[in-house]
Amino acid sequence: MTAGVRPTVSVVIPTYREAEAIQDCLAAVAAQTYPEVIEVLVVDGGSDDGTPALAADAGATVLENPRRIQSAALNIAIEAAKGDVIVRVDGHCLIAHDYVERCVAVLEETGAAMVGGAMTPVATGAVQEGIAAAMASPFGAGPARFHTGGEAAWVDTVYLGAYRTEMVRSVGGYADGIVINEDAELAHRMQAHGGVRFDPTIRSTYTPRSSLAAVGRQFLRYGWGRSLTAVRHPASVQPRQLAAPALVIGLASPARRWVAGAYTLAVGAAVLRDGRQLGRSAPAFIAALPIMHLTWGTGFLVGLGRAAVVRHAP
Repeated sequence: MTAGVRPTVSVVIPTYREAEAIQDCLAAVAAQTYPEVIEVLVVDGGSDDGTPALAADAGATVLENPRRIQSAALNIAIEAAKGDVIVRVDGHCLIAHDYVERCVAVLEETGAAMVGGAMTPVATGAVQEGIAAAMASPFGAGPARFHTGGEAAWVDTVYLGAYRTEMVRSVGGYADGIVINEDAELAHRMQAHGGVRFDPTIRSTYTPRSSLAAVGRQFLRYGWGRSLTAVRHPASVQPRQLAAPALVIGLASPARRWVAGAYTLAVGAAVLRDGRQLGRSAPAFIAALPIMHLTWGTGFLVGLGRAAVVRHAP
């Protein structure tokens, strides 16, 4: 970037069946206060619900992602991007009007390799509101700042992320073999090139899953995806990420009654701290916590086991 010249920005959005949300997402992108957004790249994995046509009608450049996985979509966008900075957005989230402006400002002010903000859920209905509260609770999805918010700080990863195009190309883009958790894997490699900066002024909202079953499937995939990053980068594993696998192992051990009792007490403490004001959504909050922990932990352990089998296969 040249001093005194505003960097240009490419907004990139990987999509698959986002017809219900993509128009609102792109409207939020179009309303940005930053004047140097030169292109919006929507990379679609073969949606059959009209997502590519809706994106094109809204003025986005639509690219095809034949492999469908998110990391492949993002790498297609990184290769095609013409902007100095890439700002990643997801099809089911809404960015604040100054989102791009804040991303560019934090990149320039801190020299970070990657910047981002919090993952702020916005829900409707008792079940979804309970799920959103569980995901925002430090006990639910963990104390990572992109879940809980807080002051600006250097962190291990952020939600979505923005980075200089030249920088992300120099590190090889997103890891090809990481189907899920590709953002945390990239963030780990970005640490050596300036670090990862969380800033609460980079604001966006997203719509969480609307059923407990969907949350279970989501966190099973999250845990499995995190195991792939752990295998590739063991030093990237944070203590908080070992709690859910330890719970699963504990519940399968001879000490299961003690483990279950201690976990029940912990859930009770979380309800007293984070769930007392939830009202009608409190039951969903209480149910979501063990679903998130047990599925994430199971996915993580299954992923590690599968990696071990593959590694020792003849």
